[in-house]
Amino acid sequence: MTIPLDSTTIIAAIGGVLLLAILLFTVFKGVMRMLALAIGLALAVGAWLFFYKNGFTFVSFITDSPQPWMVHVLAGGVALLIIVVTIHGLTWISQVLSFNKRVGPTGVTTTILMCLLALWLGVMGVSYYGDVCRIAYYHDLAEAQMTGAPQPALPLFTKVKDTIRTNRLTSWLEKIDPMENPARTNLACLIAYGCTLDAPRCDALYHNQLANRGIPHPYRLLDLFRDPGMRTLVQEKRYVPLLENERLNTFLQFENTEELMRNIL
Repeated sequence: MTIPLDSTTIIAAIGGVLLLAILLFTVFKGVMRMLALAIGLALAVGAWLFFYKNGFTFVSFITDSPQPWMVHVLAGGVALLIIVVTIHGLTWISQVLSFNKRVGPTGVTTTILMCLLALWLGVMGVSYYGDVCRIAYYHDLAEAQMTGAPQPALPLFTKVKDTIRTNRLTSWLEKIDPMENPARTNLACLIAYGCTLDAPRCDALYHNQLANRGIPHPYRLLDLFRDPGMRTLVQEKRYVPLLENERLNTFLQFENTEELMRNIL
């Protein structure tokens, strides 16, 4: 059975998860607090490792000359923020679920901020993972073309992201997502598709569908398709390193390439 991915379905799913979380926390309060704290600390360590490894990509949004110390500050700051939010959040949840206690203006403000933060982080995570799934989809699409297999279905998280981005009530979230970059995602999808094809099909893709799209020096795309490093990333299905590869940023920075790549797919 196929579940329709409209706004009602997504809102109902989010509401169900929140209700389940409240029920579990109410019934198993002490255990859930310890578990939530452990998850928060694990997320802090994971965030530190992630930003320590990929920090230059995020710092480049702020400055054209990213420095190593900026990456350390970013990684440590994000990890510390997660720990503070986890500890503060556990205290807040305890107050909210202690129905015999009043929640004052500070608690109400905290509730609103925590909900907004959770919404922002959740949508940002779904959006990024949806991009990664889209890259995988183009790899699978090229493989299906090579083998004559049926065309693969669009991944679930990609559908969810598309629904969020096209709905008038939630489309504004794209503007506050620092990881949103349609041009880079489209380029990564093209690379995954082109690197999966054999040489004749890859050349045909370039000459018949891409060379005349107005991209400055379009042969640069063919160079990316033929690049051994890119082909290795695609073959090993390492889509996150592909999406964050610095060569994609270099490609997009040339003249108006980024603007054109936004609507290439």
